[in-house]
Amino acid sequence: MITNIAITKAKLNEYQIFDVRTPLEWEEGVLENAELVYLYDNQGFINPNFSQEVKEKLNGKPLAFVCRSGNRSQIAAQIVQDELGLSSTNLEGGMMAYYKEK
Repeated sequence: MITNIAITKAKLNEYQIFDVRTPLEWEEGVLENAELVYLYDNQGFINPNFSQEVKEKLNGKPLAFVCRSGNRSQIAAQIVQDELGLSSTNLEGGMMAYYKEK
């Protein structure tokens, strides 16, 4: 199951957050303690090892995915649900909303 919650309303410390933006986007800043696993690379190609990389970093906390605006994180949550059978949260609004709120 995928839950959607606005990033500005989420208690971020309760989640294991995966930032699925591109490596270039990470240079703009990342959430504290976020795991960095890109869904698409800087050229727009999908990461063929995405699910495996997520699986290797799991720490037992509820999963949440973040991207720039919330679209890629929704796709990431769906992939993890389909391929790993895991529920997760999509942080709606993404980093754009997070920075706007700060």
